[in-house]
Amino acid sequence: MIAQSKISITGTIENGTSDTLFLSLDKTCLSQKTTSYRIPVKQNQFSIELLIDGNYIANLNYAGQTAKIYIEPDANLNVKFKSGNLSESIEFSGRGGANNVFLKKFNAQFAAVMSVDSMQNKMKTSGVDQFENFIFDNRAKQRKFYETYPDKNLISEECKKYMEDQINYCYWDLLLAWPIIIANSSSTLSVPPLPKVMLETLDKKKVSDDLAITSESYRNFLMYFVTYFASEANGFIKFTDFSLSAEKKYAVAGNYLQGAPLLYYLSRFLLETGEKIKPETVKYIYKQMEKQQTNLGNTSAAKDYTALVKEKLGKWMETKSPKPKSEQVVGSTSEIKFQGLNGKDVSLSDFKGKVIYVDFWASWCGPCRQEMPYSKQLHEKLSDKQKKEVVFLYISIDNTPDVWKNAIQQLQLGGEHALSPGGWSSPAAHYFHLNSIPRYLLIDKKGSLVNPNTSRPSEAGTLQAILELLK
Repeated sequence: MIAQSKISITGTIENGTSDTLFLSLDKTCLSQKTTSYRIPVKQNQFSIELLIDGNYIANLNYAGQTAKIYIEPDANLNVKFKSGNLSESIEFSGRGGANNVFLKKFNAQFAAVMSVDSMQNKMKTSGVDQFENFIFDNRAKQRKFYETYPDKNLISEECKKYMEDQINYCYWDLLLAWPIIIANSSSTLSVPPLPKVMLETLDKKKVSDDLAITSESYRNFLMYFVTYFASEANGFIKFTDFSLSAEKKYAVAGNYLQGAPLLYYLSRFLLETGEKIKPETVKYIYKQMEKQQTNLGNTSAAKDYTALVKEKLGKWMETKSPKPKSEQVVGSTSEIKFQGLNGKDVSLSDFKGKVIYVDFWASWCGPCRQEMPYSKQLHEKLSDKQKKEVVFLYISIDNTPDVWKNAIQQLQLGGEHALSPGGWSSPAAHYFHLNSIPRYLLIDKKGSLVNPNTSRPSEAGTLQAILELLK
């Protein structure tokens, strides 16, 4: 946990009209929980000291107007402004003043081209090449302004990092937003993919950055990054089911994000769309958030994310969705039935007399797909005789047959296949108590469940565990 440090803000107000100034701070950046400080104004002067544990964008509110300021630990910021247009008249000095002087000048020139909201009309009236050229040129202008700023040496290293994140992620935020905005404004069922060449310099392995959370551009980028690549995983077909969309977005977020970025993304996503998603799916994602919170050492910021989700969606998560009769499974594993590729029922009893290695997966599950090459290697290591005695059964919890079948074709999967639609509320998930995938079972020739959580195909010993049951 980052230690808290004191920050001092003092200032004067010329021609003041109120005896109170407010400073508000939203540490989660979710517009859900804001800490507000009431600052008395006496003889046109004010001062406040507070403890902070990182750099933030705070709001100064006076006489119905708001100005944004950048604050960081150990700053001793002096602020001066006149009544009237607060954001334009504000002046800065003291330790931390240079940061705010720069940001005021930068935002005055570029703020209008740095948000999806302000750029939507241009997106809708521009082709992808034209739009990318525009934001590419804008990024070049922003970088030049920043690099050639006369007093750049006075800007703190933390503020430089913030500024570089603003410029870099603004470009990627707007670029990844383009296909989503175009798709949402169209009645077609497809999402236009970006040309691959435009994404060549986006290193998806480096997009998780705890220190970038302060940047609004970065936070917005996270939302469009996950949405775009979840659309890619869905074949660039629009989602018509919020729960399926949530499952795919969770898979993408879990593959590329961790720590604070993952908690921020999941919190914002659930707070915005949670009650449109199946309670079971929301609860599952929330449980993963709790695990992530523990990994971060239960910091106050991490607790705020989970607390906000629980406060808004706690009752929803406990709502019990009625199960269709087809999902009310009882008895032995041989009684539960799944949908086969040919449309006929498939059950585990169909393979009695053989060793069954069961693989629970879904098309949207990145870790599942990463295991598939290793699963193929297991097939190949068996002798012809052994192949007749071993069944590799892949049971998907995808929502629709088309998505499931397309994934099987893309992955070129052999073996036996079955579908248990419904994600975390599917018959398979309920019956086998699935709370994460991939998940693997090992069943012997008599149909007895030998290991309800056996090793992955990529793990040493998996092949031997299968062969042991052939003896």
